[in-house]
Amino acid sequence: MRRRFNAGGSNLSMFFTVALFMGALILYSVGTGGNTDFVSSICGIITTPIQQVSAMMSAGFGTFSGEFRDIDEIRAENELLKKKVREMTRKTVDYNELKAQNEEYRKLLELKRENDKYQFLSATVIARDASDYYGGFTIDQGSADGVALHDPVVTADGLVGYITALGVTSSKVRTILSPGLEVGAVDKETRDGGTLYGEISSAKSNRTRLNYLSRDCEVTEGDIVVTSGFGSVFPPNLVIGEVENILAESENISFYAEIIPAADIKNCTDVFVITDFDGQRSVEADSIEGYKTEESKDE
Repeated sequence: MRRRFNAGGSNLSMFFTVALFMGALILYSVGTGGNTDFVSSICGIITTPIQQVSAMMSAGFGTFSGEFRDIDEIRAENELLKKKVREMTRKTVDYNELKAQNEEYRKLLELKRENDKYQFLSATVIARDASDYYGGFTIDQGSADGVALHDPVVTADGLVGYITALGVTSSKVRTILSPGLEVGAVDKETRDGGTLYGEISSAKSNRTRLNYLSRDCEVTEGDIVVTSGFGSVFPPNLVIGEVENILAESENISFYAEIIPAADIKNCTDVFVITDFDGQRSVEADSIEGYKTEESKDE
């Protein structure tokens, strides 16, 4: 038969034991003439460990309380720092955008000073055709804003292309990377001339080509190529880009130069349409699905 643990009996036995011990101490104190030092010493032996444990527990609770308070403070400081970092990041982005925009306007003003008879219209790229290897895009300006077919499109850095489809409030741009756009162009230094148009293998690496260079041309790497003005579609002396290398055509009859465009054609977000310049040729076309296109003119 199991013996039951009697918690009440154990506590009572402990009480009597302590009481007997304390009574013995009192009797001993009386018998020794009230020697309280001995009693105090014995009491000290008993109570000191208890006091030490109590002090340690109090200190421990105080430490835990302090640690919890420190953690809350650290969390609050961390959130404040995160907020400041977000604010600084936003301000930095805004500053960089403003700086870039100001730089574009500075370059545009310089372009205007050099060509004071040009009329410029600011436009924003609103769509790009991912299937267009040549970087064509749509802008937010159309016929209602004074845009016309074949108007040149530039950035402050250089020529991008021209308007190839015209709507009332938007227009499509064909770039100089495309074989469908031909531009009369010359080497700014040597005045050697040719025809600029793209080719798919060049366009994939963001290059275009200056074709039909004569075998005795003096075009060299690093030369700047500009528009010739021939054909009245583009005004003269618009920067196109820099000569990367000179190569012979397959028949070895003439040469062509690969050109690195000055404008960031595939990534530009803001452009300018030249709506008027001396000698500009006007283009008329029929309307197809809300757009006037050069294809409809050819039909």
